[in-house]
Amino acid sequence: MSAIQLELIPHQTADGLAYQHLRIHLTSPDGIIEPEDLKGLKLPEGIASSQGVVMEGRGPIWLYGYLVHECHATPWVACYDPRLEGAVVVEAHTRGVSVGSVLKLSLPK
Repeated sequence: MSAIQLELIPHQTADGLAYQHLRIHLTSPDGIIEPEDLKGLKLPEGIASSQGVVMEGRGPIWLYGYLVHECHATPWVACYDPRLEGAVVVEAHTRGVSVGSVLKLSLPK
């Protein structure tokens, strides 16, 4: 079993913008992963290149960096911040969403 589990959940922002929610689960008993855990890590099947992605879950910055890179083909990528009750857009290739925007949303169940 991989030390990193990625779950893809269809969802939408508070304003109704449809997106793909990428939930990160660290499965090791101590919640610690190592850089070699990136080897062989793949995005879940079914990531659509027509919708943005919001990432959420515990993980080191280098894991988020890797996942942002892997999601580059999507229109935009954002990272959830509970303090902002939304996701901060960190990469955008579309006119409807811009880097630095905070997309208000509640977490999917």
